[in-house]
Amino acid sequence: MMTEFEMSNLGRLAYFIGLEFVTTSRIIVLHQKKYVSDVLKRFNMADYNPATTPAKVSIKLDNINEDDKLVDSTLFKQLVGSLRYICNST
Repeated sequence: MMTEFEMSNLGRLAYFIGLEFVTTSRIIVLHQKKYVSDVLKRFNMADYNPATTPAKVSIKLDNINEDDKLVDSTLFKQLVGSLRYICNST
């Protein structure tokens, strides 16, 4: 490809758009450990405990906020977008 296109050899692919690649002599492993860790830190969730079901089953949601604080819609959209990227990129 280098004879047809102007390009630089940057070596083996290790990290690209949140995807990590580990190469052995037989396989290439793809994971997102660093990206997921960065997302958790960004949204101050790194110290949360994991749960198999993160929400109560059959809970009824409403528009009443007991603290009278408005939810930051931009932050919420960023979090949902990050989670969608994690789910849809592997």
